[in-house]
Formats: sequence, C-alpha cells, structure tokens
Amino acid sequence: MKLRLRGNSLRLRLTRNEVSHLAEAGLVEESVTFGPGTESVLVYRVRSGEADDATHRSGCIEIVVLTTALREWASGTAEGIYFETGAGLRVAVEKDFRCLAPRDGEDDSDAYEHPGGPPTCAV
Repeated sequence: MKLRLRGNSLRLRLTRNEVSHLAEAGLVEESVTFGPGTESVLVYRVRSGEADDATHRSGCIEIVVLTTALREWASGTAEGIYFETGAGLRVAVEKDFRCLAPRDGEDDSDAYEHPGGPPTCAV
C-alpha cells in the first residue's frame, strides 16, 4: 500500500492482493519505521466500517470506508473511493495501476492494468 500526503489530502493506493484482502477481511495495514522504539513507527490502515472517516491517533492513520462502497469498488471497475471529512481532509483510496514508464525499484507485478494503455515498464 502506498501512502501520499499533500496539503490537506491523503491518498492510499492498493495492489490487487491488498484490495482483495480488504474486501474479505475488512482491514489492510502497513507501517514505516523511522528509528528505534515504537514511538518512531507510523502505522497507516484502511478498514471497512459504517461510515467514511479518517483519524490520526498515537502514530496511526486510520481510514474507514463504508463497507458496501468498499465491496462494490473491490469487485468493480471504479478506480477509487473518494470522500472529504468534516475537517476538510480529502481522502482517496485507489487501485494501484502499473506504470506507463520505467521506474527503478518499482515492482508492479501485483498492480492493476493501467487504463491509459499497456504498461511500457519492465515488470
């Protein structure tokens, strides 16, 4: 799962396996370690729930997506689920597509086919 923060927006991109796991188990999670100790870990997760929401508590970013919308998205062709919180944070949970140009260090083997054309990068 890829996490992107920019201004007052947050975007998560999920691979095929992550989308499947989220639809089946209701949760997908990753973490980044900045240094020793648990206070140096940032956890970010997406889970299904009763309403769209986004929170940040104790080093954990949690995105909650309406369960019915999540299931429709996972099994359909829509690129993502988009919403804005009451605090004005724009959230995007999207399927991760294969790149159209080569990128060193990128593994696109579990990504979705890019809707803009066939991938031109090595997989």
